[in-house]
Amino acid sequence: MVIALAVVGGVILLAASGAVEVRLGDDVFLAGRVERLAPAVEFDGPIIIPDASPERSRDIYLQHLGPGVEQGWLALGAQAPGAERECLIRWQSEAHEFVDPCTGRRYPADGEGLTRYPTRVTAGVLSVDLRHPIPP
Repeated sequence: MVIALAVVGGVILLAASGAVEVRLGDDVFLAGRVERLAPAVEFDGPIIIPDASPERSRDIYLQHLGPGVEQGWLALGAQAPGAERECLIRWQSEAHEFVDPCTGRRYPADGEGLTRYPTRVTAGVLSVDLRHPIPP
């Protein structure tokens, strides 16, 4: 307990000194191991990842459409371009598509028409580069 308090106190002092940059949302998001993510997407559909940054403007879906666990990963904006955050698109498993609850517009499983973010699998870990959105 004493060690934990000392570590927390040290981090607070460093943050206050300006020596540590506090970032709530990373520009490159490490989503996890693809051998766990792929079966989850297959069973439950695309995985929603809420944005943890102060702006809360980069909610994404992780979608897997590849033949193997390392191929076919997509990171899609969870709102239609220009939509408010409250208009979170929803996955419709029966129809195998996304639906915008605010407009009724439908998007295919590959997210055509939505903002995309580059993905990469390195050593079995999926990463999403949020720095370079690809407009629809």
